[in-house]
Amino acid sequence: MKKNFLAFLALALLAGHAHAGSVIVAADSKAGAMDAEAVRRVFLGREASVGGAKAQVIYQKGGAVRETFDKAVLGKAGAELTTYWSRLIFTGKATAPDEVANDAAVKAKVAGTPGAIGYVSDAAVDGSVKVLHKF
Repeated sequence: MKKNFLAFLALALLAGHAHAGSVIVAADSKAGAMDAEAVRRVFLGREASVGGAKAQVIYQKGGAVRETFDKAVLGKAGAELTTYWSRLIFTGKATAPDEVANDAAVKAKVAGTPGAIGYVSDAAVDGSVKVLHKF
C-alpha cells in the first residue's frame, strides 16, 4: 500500500511538470520559436511584432489554460494583470488585448489574422496553427 501511494505521488509530481498549453500563431506565419521571456514581452505589450507583423494578442477569458498561462508565463494573474493592462491603456501605451471564450475561438482568430498570437491547450493544436512555445 505504501509503495502504491509513493508511486502515485511520484506520478502526480511529474504530471505537474507536463506542458499544459501552447502559444500559437497562424500556420503560415514567419514567426519562429520563442522562449518564455519573448512570449512574456509580447503578451504584456512590450514587443510590438510577431514574425514581422504587428502583434495582435489574443487572451482566453478564463479557465484552466488561462490561469496556467498567466502564472507560468506572465508571472501575473487576476487583479494584478488587470491593473497592469489598465495602466497601459490609460496612459495610451497600449490597447486592450482581445479576449475570446475558448481554444476554438483562439485558433480561429489566430489562424485568420496576420500577426495574431494566442495560447491554447495542447490538445487543441492542429494544422491550422504553428506552435512557438509550450508552457
